[in-house]
Amino acid sequence: MSLFLYDQDLVIMAKNANDTVIAVHEYFFKDSTDFLKFLSEDTLLNASNTQGKLFVFNDAFNLVPGVLFDPMQKSTYLNFNTDLDPDTQEVFYDGVDSNNIQVVGSVDKTLLKLLDEILPDMEVYHGALPVLDFLLRQRQDMVDQTIWIMVHQSHVFLASFKNHELVLFNRFPVRDNKELLKYLFIAIQQLDFDRLHCRINVIGPLEQIGADIDHLRDYFKNLHFPNPTSNQNYLPGVIEFQESKRFEAYWTI
Repeated sequence: MSLFLYDQDLVIMAKNANDTVIAVHEYFFKDSTDFLKFLSEDTLLNASNTQGKLFVFNDAFNLVPGVLFDPMQKSTYLNFNTDLDPDTQEVFYDGVDSNNIQVVGSVDKTLLKLLDEILPDMEVYHGALPVLDFLLRQRQDMVDQTIWIMVHQSHVFLASFKNHELVLFNRFPVRDNKELLKYLFIAIQQLDFDRLHCRINVIGPLEQIGADIDHLRDYFKNLHFPNPTSNQNYLPGVIEFQESKRFEAYWTI
């Protein structure tokens, strides 16, 4: 079982013993009461299973070099870029790239408790973890200046690689072409990239963030829309979710 938790959206993906996706349910909620209603009624969650992976997509995360990481300081790392309330937020972490990078994140304790009651053996990760795992596995095939835009509903993960090394990674809210261009130009300027040379890869539906391909092509010449490599298999009846072009429909950990 894989669960993808967004601000007000929950996707539940069920897999069989062969790790093949057999069903996908999606719910939109307004508050914890709404959330609990979906949990109590969902047939996938209430089947005979206790294990699952929860991927949390929010801005409360941070990357820490593995050589410097101290698990006892996980809340301190997170406080660098978010106002953490230890009474309401649960902090978690996990490594990527052979633990060279630790991704520290947090999730609302109330929502987590509701899920824990249904899936007591649930593992929790930040949504940045599978994104980084995918990108870092592609880095040797990248050109010397590469930018990735990974669309996630009303947000994007923006990653930059210079000479095959990760030099920038963050998550931003985007509502239109203007905001997307703002983040792209800031990244290009800070990293001293050549706008006409650097390769920009886009994964995910741009229309979800109010952007469009033609507008980007007015500013960038080396623009690509690759189909992400997939490490997930689907039964024929649920292939529609993969066709949504959402990154998490292709790649998981």
